[in-house]
Amino acid sequence: MIFGAAFYDAGIVFRPGDARGSVVTVLANGIIFTVMMHLSGFKYKELFHPSKSAVSSTVGLLFFPVVLFVGGALWWLSDIALFIVSFFPRDDASLRMLDHLMSSGLVTLITICLVAPFVEEMLFRGIILRGFLKYYSPQVSIFLSAMLFGVVHMNIYQIPTAFLLGCFFGWLFYRSKSLWPCIMGHALFNLGVFVIFQFEQPHDYNHYLVNVVTLSLSGLGVWFIHSILRGRPVTRTNSNA
Repeated sequence: MIFGAAFYDAGIVFRPGDARGSVVTVLANGIIFTVMMHLSGFKYKELFHPSKSAVSSTVGLLFFPVVLFVGGALWWLSDIALFIVSFFPRDDASLRMLDHLMSSGLVTLITICLVAPFVEEMLFRGIILRGFLKYYSPQVSIFLSAMLFGVVHMNIYQIPTAFLLGCFFGWLFYRSKSLWPCIMGHALFNLGVFVIFQFEQPHDYNHYLVNVVTLSLSGLGVWFIHSILRGRPVTRTNSNA
């Protein structure tokens, strides 16, 4: 809010949905991360990859199953969101904001495929989820962090999708002990949304076979992740995390 007000006073005003507004987000969250990491006493390496396994090994092993999950989720998640949204009045302001955000070309790609995955995963899985894990069970911690991840999007069109993705990314971080697979999956999902937005016309629900196939793909991805990480010690927090 402070950075947003400073930009406004300087005459730099971003319309709702303007991808260039990510500059404000990066600056603001940079301060939050710096303060919280100083108070908690851990470094960026501990934030991004508390696992003892190599980053390349973790990302390499999980790349295919994460792609499977995300590729399927792009389709069945859209129907879940469409179903939930049908119970609410149409929010034209939010739709205009989303349309403007997704129509900014290269700026949009940088914002949603680079800035958002890094900033949001650092905050919601790297800091908030790890904080919850100190006091609550893994299930409760993942649920609470996913709820916050959904609510922070502040419009009914993104909240259901963000919540369900937050549950997946929270579980993925808890099991893999690394933010990198979460950042990768987050970036791939946002890229998929961007590509679909450019070429697909507004539509009704998917054919049920599409949802069956894509849900199966996502389920297969989850099974692969579980199988790959089975036996690996789960994330444990300490007094400094």
